[in-house]
Amino acid sequence: MNFKLSTISTVLSSALLVTALSGCTSNEEPSSQSNAAMVQAAIAVEKFGPQQNMQGSQAAALGNNQWLIASESQGLLVTDKDQSSVLLAGNFESISLKKITEQQFLLASLDNNQDNVAIFKLLKTDSSWQLTELTRISPPQAQPDAVCLFKNDNNATVSAFVPDVRGLISETIIYDLASKQAKNIAVREFSAVTEASGCAVNDETKTLYVGEAELGVWAINADAESDANKQPVALVEPYGELKAEIGALSVSDDGTLWLTATDNNEVYAYNAQTEKLSQWSLNGELAIESVAAELINNEQAQLVLIDDETGAYITTKVNYTAQTAASQNKAAMTHITASAQTTPVAAFGDAADDPAIWINPQDAKNSLILGTDKRRGLMVYDLDGNKIQSLNVGRLNNVDVRQHQGINNQTNTWITASNRTLNSISVFTVDNDNKVQHVTEVATNLAEIYGMCMYSSDSGHYVYVNDKSGLFQQYKLTGEQNNVSGELVREFTLPSQPEGCTADDKLGQLFAGEEDQGIWYIGAEPTAGNSPVMLQGVNEQLVADVEGMEIYHGDDERYLVVSSQGDNSYVLYNISDDTQPSLSFAGKFNVIANLDKGIDGAGETDGLTVTSKALPGYPEGMLIVQDGYNRMPLQPQNFKIVDWREVKKAIK
Repeated sequence: MNFKLSTISTVLSSALLVTALSGCTSNEEPSSQSNAAMVQAAIAVEKFGPQQNMQGSQAAALGNNQWLIASESQGLLVTDKDQSSVLLAGNFESISLKKITEQQFLLASLDNNQDNVAIFKLLKTDSSWQLTELTRISPPQAQPDAVCLFKNDNNATVSAFVPDVRGLISETIIYDLASKQAKNIAVREFSAVTEASGCAVNDETKTLYVGEAELGVWAINADAESDANKQPVALVEPYGELKAEIGALSVSDDGTLWLTATDNNEVYAYNAQTEKLSQWSLNGELAIESVAAELINNEQAQLVLIDDETGAYITTKVNYTAQTAASQNKAAMTHITASAQTTPVAAFGDAADDPAIWINPQDAKNSLILGTDKRRGLMVYDLDGNKIQSLNVGRLNNVDVRQHQGINNQTNTWITASNRTLNSISVFTVDNDNKVQHVTEVATNLAEIYGMCMYSSDSGHYVYVNDKSGLFQQYKLTGEQNNVSGELVREFTLPSQPEGCTADDKLGQLFAGEEDQGIWYIGAEPTAGNSPVMLQGVNEQLVADVEGMEIYHGDDERYLVVSSQGDNSYVLYNISDDTQPSLSFAGKFNVIANLDKGIDGAGETDGLTVTSKALPGYPEGMLIVQDGYNRMPLQPQNFKIVDWREVKKAIK
């Protein structure tokens, strides 16, 4: 995955930016200094909102100088400098807001009376605010520590992250932006920190920040279709230079992370682009527990904070230069959804890898989906994704199928897979009862077999296998029924580790992926030499690792579908009909959650397969992709089944 944050040693080895201030409006822009030379002047603060028996915790900006504040004694309130009103009485702490229109927000807050998370829609009508409860999230037998909302433009949803006292974070989709409907769909659960002081999300970078009071702040990938990849942003003394204790977190509109430390009443702003901290110290006998910021302009921000000594809110202004949006040269992405998914593999971990499709020539509805479990063997599914067979023959990595009249068995079928347990080619067939049968093992002399694919022509039936060194071997399969053998007929190499490959039987062409570099071409016949040609390097469209690939044979055009694993997407290339083909970019897409069917998206795809054969419910064929992170709810890996008509939306 591409989600990267510097470790704390990198972040804190850079100069800590400190503001020397004499008052709330006379701040100087933070400048880079050595820590020993820092001279701090405390910032003056003012009272903000109701002061009596507030027992406050966190605020959030509503715009137009209005703020939403939480109170454990009074509930949820809207306030400005001069007046306030109670929206909902109760015992609430922790606030997270996401704007969905100019007049509407989604609001999440902890309801301490019920030990759960309340989700509301907040609507501005004329000069007043209307609060409507949408749903509740209850962590199982666990008190929630905090809540923060994530607006995910990839799948047009808003989800809530809830750290709880177990040290786990749950993610729940709470709103569908496309249908404007409230949801309550469990997505995943993962370990985080022992005691979360707060959390916040940068929607643009898909970064979840979690505070750990006595240790510091962590960044976690908010995208459910990727590894969480927890990284430190800043740690407290003696591990870093933050003061303890870290309070609740917030992210301003420009993506800046704001946090506080109770010791010395420090306020920090973390700029993710520069990976630097700005720091201010507040004046007075205070115990700052949280901060929320609203940018007044590009050079100044208003802060609303909670003073834990009094339980009341205070405010100040600081000079801070807003982050500018980083220029990004990204290929246009089409978002599509899966129609079905397979039964998960047997256990959590990196297991499901590569799919293939066997077409039943007598009755298409009895066609089979094949998928490798690289801990166990070959799994067999029906077209609805239900597992109907399991052949535990070893750690199978890649699988491919050939159906050809020249194959002499009951269904003219050979299925082969790379077997990493035996360093061999596992050979299967399908019998007349629609059952997959293991036939034999063909030994290889590779150092460690890895990827593979098949090819059939008038000259014979072949299996290409490779290892991580870049070496490809081509084996010719001969025999009939259960008497099958393989002969090594050619070798060639790529410069570094390959895996996926695919062959066009009609035109005798082989396409192979070099994971870190791109896509190669070589003739598929054993007499075609041993000098592959690079067709397509990695770029902003094709992001390493280059993984599974397969050819879709349309009526007039061929498309190479490739897994662009580095950005959890897929790239379509039009293949020219030249003797030595070329590739031209035809589109890019990702597979996002299908909320109506309860199917999550697909991420970190290893293998994929595609067919243009008409199948029940799929008149133009289907694409099947491995899903590295099976969510909604969290389950072991599986394969997602996509209607080719969905894929066509991405073709430019």
